[in-house]
Amino acid sequence: RNMSDNAQVQNKEVSESAYEYLLGEILSLKVPAKSADPNAHIIQRLDSLGYDVGYRLIEKLSSHQKFIGTELLDVVKFICKEFWEEIFRKKVDKLQTNHKGTFVLSDTKFKWLERYSSDDMASKQAAVRMLYFPCGMLRGALANLGILSIVQADFNSFSACTFNIRVKT
Repeated sequence: RNMSDNAQVQNKEVSESAYEYLLGEILSLKVPAKSADPNAHIIQRLDSLGYDVGYRLIEKLSSHQKFIGTELLDVVKFICKEFWEEIFRKKVDKLQTNHKGTFVLSDTKFKWLERYSSDDMASKQAAVRMLYFPCGMLRGALANLGILSIVQADFNSFSACTFNIRVKT
């Protein structure tokens, strides 16, 4: 590798560690005393932050593309390849669809779940809350591409995760 390649790799590593620190801080934020449901406040905040990030990031990524496609499946494939790779340095492992507006994105080694312990209930709850951020990112990215959707995440183990996207009609 030449010097500029090493600098790019180092910048990506710094960005990733900065993200992990930021997300950790967001998850530990205190909820306003006036909040009726503290957990709902945190979930809404994570989803909203993710939406903003996804909306802006897809704008940057799609500006470099000549043509993403006009079909819904083409757009979701772009999300699975380009968008996912920009964030997680890998493509989605599996994409499934019923061709009626429902998509399931599977990531067998979802990096952001690796830091959570499967033995601890508090850790599992934190992992569930954290998943609202990437759900928001997917919703924001799709919204910027003209697709309104509902996104939910689920995980069976602390490495595999699925994101269910239901397009609003």
